[in-house]
Amino acid sequence: MSDDVAFTGERLHADDPLFGVDLARHEAAYRIAATRLPAGPVLELGSGSGYGAAFLATQPGAVIALDRVAPLQASRGRAHFVRADLNGIPLKPRIFPLVLSFQVIEHLEDPGPYLDAMARVLAPGGSALITTPNRLMSDGVNPFHVHEYRADELTELLQTRFAEIEMRGIGASAPIRAYLEARSGRIQRIMRLDPLGLRNLLPRSLVEWLFARFAQLVRRGTQANEGMPDCSWKDFPSGPADDDCLDLLAICRSPRPGGL
Repeated sequence: MSDDVAFTGERLHADDPLFGVDLARHEAAYRIAATRLPAGPVLELGSGSGYGAAFLATQPGAVIALDRVAPLQASRGRAHFVRADLNGIPLKPRIFPLVLSFQVIEHLEDPGPYLDAMARVLAPGGSALITTPNRLMSDGVNPFHVHEYRADELTELLQTRFAEIEMRGIGASAPIRAYLEARSGRIQRIMRLDPLGLRNLLPRSLVEWLFARFAQLVRRGTQANEGMPDCSWKDFPSGPADDDCLDLLAICRSPRPGGL
């Protein structure tokens, strides 16, 4: 991941209306987290530009938001932003009754140290919430995603660190699904222009730059032809982790001492 919060097409900025559907999709996870806020502090791992932590900080209780990049949000009120690597979390063990990590695990070549750290800081009786794109519903073109997961695959991985896993999914309303299908169709038409996968031979920095530009291009084209639906986080309900959910939502409890 990039070491700054410049626009990448991957890290979302809360003031960009072109990505309003994507932001509402991510906000749904924070709304779910808001219904589970404990009396103690909340830790978010991989807070990105910080909009989610800022929202949670409007609720009672302190929020510690950790990322390897400096956030757009400044620490304020009950939200405190810490710049650190996720594989070396500089925090005491067993102190957070709620740990959140949304849209992070798919970026990691080796998620082991990250999951170890998450299990280490989770307080007894606490819960860790993890979201990641459902591989079965993904376009599979995001160069920042090292590995995307199916529900069964993610469950198997998380069971190496937690004894109790509840796998849920985040879906979408009919208008949002229609918009996303139109957007996906536009992406696939662009991908067909490179049938040999020559883009994979380009320098990484150029691939990431092109992804950011195409992310904007695709959304502008879809908006011009199909329109941009009015939406909110309510268009992304939580339900079973079936093949059609957009994101997987794992609720993890009971860390295994030392993993398996």
